[in-house]
Amino acid sequence: SGGQAGSGGLLMRWGKKDRSEPQVVKVAPSGLSYEKYECDRCVGAWYAGERWFNNPFPGIFAKLDSQQRAYFDGLPSSAIDPALPPGTIRNGGRVKSAPYSFGGLDFVIGGSMDALINFDDGTVGIVDYKSSTASATLGEAYMPQLAAYRWALENPAEGEPKKVSVAGLLVFSPTAMVDTDQGRANLLSTTWIPVDIEPDWILHKFARLAPLIHDPRAGAVKEGCGVCQIRSEMKWRWRVC
Repeated sequence: SGGQAGSGGLLMRWGKKDRSEPQVVKVAPSGLSYEKYECDRCVGAWYAGERWFNNPFPGIFAKLDSQQRAYFDGLPSSAIDPALPPGTIRNGGRVKSAPYSFGGLDFVIGGSMDALINFDDGTVGIVDYKSSTASATLGEAYMPQLAAYRWALENPAEGEPKKVSVAGLLVFSPTAMVDTDQGRANLLSTTWIPVDIEPDWILHKFARLAPLIHDPRAGAVKEGCGVCQIRSEMKWRWRVC
């Protein structure tokens, strides 16, 4: 049994489904950031199939990302931070993990990395570009995203596994506007923030997601969650219509 709510931005059925094969759950690394701010019920509902209208991603960030990738591709690792081991920076490209089965679900991580450092010792480093203000909290906030990339690299759907020895954020922050021969330009500072990835973090995440996906209603509602409030109102209106 399950409930259905529908009103423009939402179409959702919750309830157990009979499946002869495990359900494939696709996990995007970028969707794991800022985990501590998540509402469990909303997370479970999203992975179970609930969808809302999303605001379009500002095109300026896509342009910045493209320029950052083009600038650093082929440079030595020291261009990011002199303390990094010797290696070469390359554009990251797409990654996809082999399925990991847990609780009747097959979890698959897939996404696009900003950059990968090929170190001379045969290991690799994960680099994620961020246009933001550098702060100590950024590393904690984006650790889940980097953990997902590491899992996909070390457990790939195709090809040989890669050993990840370093992961971190390269943060770009505007510092001043100046006049140049090519017109006005922003000067940028870059800050390398190394991030320690908790051992088996992604496996604990899968274990936490599985029961929420099977029954999102079992997830705790985060106090003040606006989406849960809207969802509740939509269900009420659906029932009385």
